[in-house]
Amino acid sequence: MNKKFYTPLLIASLIFVACNTTNPEPAKEVQEIKESSKVEVVKEESVQKGVQEKSSKVAEDTSPKEASTVISGVKYAQKPMVQEQGLFHIKSFLGTLQPTLESAMQDGGPTVGFGVCASLAMQMTDDYNALTTDTKIRRTALKYRNPKNKPDEIDKKVMNELIRRGDFKPVTIDVGDKYRVYKPLPTKTECLVCHGSVTDIPKKVADMNKRQYPKDLAIDFVKGEFRGVVIAEILK
Repeated sequence: MNKKFYTPLLIASLIFVACNTTNPEPAKEVQEIKESSKVEVVKEESVQKGVQEKSSKVAEDTSPKEASTVISGVKYAQKPMVQEQGLFHIKSFLGTLQPTLESAMQDGGPTVGFGVCASLAMQMTDDYNALTTDTKIRRTALKYRNPKNKPDEIDKKVMNELIRRGDFKPVTIDVGDKYRVYKPLPTKTECLVCHGSVTDIPKKVADMNKRQYPKDLAIDFVKGEFRGVVIAEILK
């Protein structure tokens, strides 16, 4: 045969033998590396998924929610718009009641002021409520004078909490079908004429008070002390 034919054939045979008699360990190592790489990829994907799930959970947990706190069974709600609406009505109501009482005190003294408060305060409250639809105003105190202003159990708990806090910041309460916005009132100097110490209240005022409200509790206050609250009840 021609030598030119043998030479390529021989080279091909040698290459085939060499490839098939090579140590198999490198191929095994390559396979192990590939398998290891696959494991690492799976691990990395798992870690990334875990981080994403954790981040999603944190985002879910820290997403804005309606904040509320329950104290003594009463739900205190963070509702700025509701509180603003309640305070608007409270201030509007006090803007008519307080000037009337102050004017009566200045014109006729404590006895006239007491008479106006006893006869007109409740009527003015009713008149104001007749002008509103979803918001109603009322007054109450732990030490109340008029039985019509007697607090309910929620009122008592809220007022005791306000006293415990020691400030006069308004609070909003969720009572189910409505909200109650409570505005605390401090005892002012002019209040002491009718609500101060029994030794400081003028005798004529004390006598009128005893006849009008024989079970009066609203005495012995001092200036700056928690006097009571005005409440705006807002339908949901």
